[in-house]
Amino acid sequence: MLNPVLRGWAYYHSHVVAKETFARVDHQVWSMLWRWARRRHPNKGARWVKEKYFQTQGCRNWIFAAIEEKEDGTERELRLLKEADTPIQRHIKIKADANPHDPRWEPYFEARWAKKMLNSARGRAKLYRAWLSQDGICCSCQDPIMKGSPWDVRHIVKRVDGGTDAASNLQLHHLDCRRTN
Repeated sequence: MLNPVLRGWAYYHSHVVAKETFARVDHQVWSMLWRWARRRHPNKGARWVKEKYFQTQGCRNWIFAAIEEKEDGTERELRLLKEADTPIQRHIKIKADANPHDPRWEPYFEARWAKKMLNSARGRAKLYRAWLSQDGICCSCQDPIMKGSPWDVRHIVKRVDGGTDAASNLQLHHLDCRRTN
């Protein structure tokens, strides 16, 4: 029950400098859980309480975990999330002169949009569908777009002209090809 609350709070604050705060929250949560576990078993020693509620995984100690047994008899391990594991994703400011309705700024906004797409699973899937629809070939030079090669995305019908962000309206190009077209 605690994981969704911690995850939501961490994602809400993941765009600011919050690593130190995340570590402090992790420590407070651990302290409360430790006090709860000791209070729940007053006649047991600290080592017994640690072995019952906290685990070691890899090089990380004191992970609060429990085994949940489902109705069908299967078991699954539940672990408490650590706030400090949440990646910080900075917000990139838009240039002051940029106008999304001006066709001259379309390449700038397409580049921002493509970076945003790469940060989500749904966006990566959409770009992959666009890559598959053009058989992994650059629309300009007809060379394959490989995983390691620098590429960019652009809209077939520009958004300022009423185009959409659908995968069918996207084309992938090598960065060098985009500059020449």
